[in-house]
Amino acid sequence: MEHAEHIAEAVSYTKDTFLQIDGIVTWIKLFLAIIIPLISGFGLATLVLQFLVKPALVSILVNPNLGFTEDGIAYMLQYLAVVIGLIFVFLFPYYQGYLSRSMKTRDIIKAEDFSGLFFSGWKINALLIYYLLPLIAIFLIYAALFALLNGVLDNIFAGEIAWLGTVMDYVLIILYIIIEFATFIFLALFGSIGLVHLARTGSLKDSVNIGKISALIKRIGWYDYILCIVIITLILLSVAVLFLGLAGIFSYAAAANIIIFGLMVIVMIPTGVFVTRYLANIYETAFIEPEEDIEEFDDF
Repeated sequence: MEHAEHIAEAVSYTKDTFLQIDGIVTWIKLFLAIIIPLISGFGLATLVLQFLVKPALVSILVNPNLGFTEDGIAYMLQYLAVVIGLIFVFLFPYYQGYLSRSMKTRDIIKAEDFSGLFFSGWKINALLIYYLLPLIAIFLIYAALFALLNGVLDNIFAGEIAWLGTVMDYVLIILYIIIEFATFIFLALFGSIGLVHLARTGSLKDSVNIGKISALIKRIGWYDYILCIVIITLILLSVAVLFLGLAGIFSYAAAANIIIFGLMVIVMIPTGVFVTRYLANIYETAFIEPEEDIEEFDDF
């Protein structure tokens, strides 16, 4: 498989999508489709958390025994407001719907049918939720076991061997990280191609069928598919590291973070289209019949 050809096609598709007048308009619309829900969710959460939740928390937590301060509580609540803003982007998945359309066809998609993009985006969201459920379940099981065993271990390893309780805590944490990471890798391998399959077929049932997805990957070739995922991961990590580095240069100042985040969204819009288009190209190779190697024996 020539990955360079598939990457070149994805680059060409992304350029044709955004580097023209209509494409710039699409770029702006997608940017607003992300930023407006984000700001709306953040603003609403800020009002509720700072004016309703914070006074209640301050009255309970700000005392000499607990060590909380009003400023510290306000700061933590703003982080929660950011998370809620991101949840709003998930709840209004216009960009996810656009990525679904770009995986479905090679035609240039314009961001016009926002109701259609919304429902297409929620199909993508439903698949993401399905594949995230095992990770959430592992976290909840671990949290319950850790809470249960923590007190038991403290009682068992008391006195001079109390350090063994601390060691066991670290062992449990490391074991949890290993299990969660291995599960994430497994689900990401099947979920990535499942996204394309959902975009092409519209069947959520088939897109979560591990047997069918595994058969698709087998037709693509495990080596080529994993190489594709590695390339995509490196691209996304490079973009993330770039903008984290920029934020670090400005010491993560609030104003700089806002500007850098806006720039990151601008860059991630075409990056996401490129990545999904590349993945769609790899998906298509599962349906290409291999050419038979027919030799001509002219000498006979």
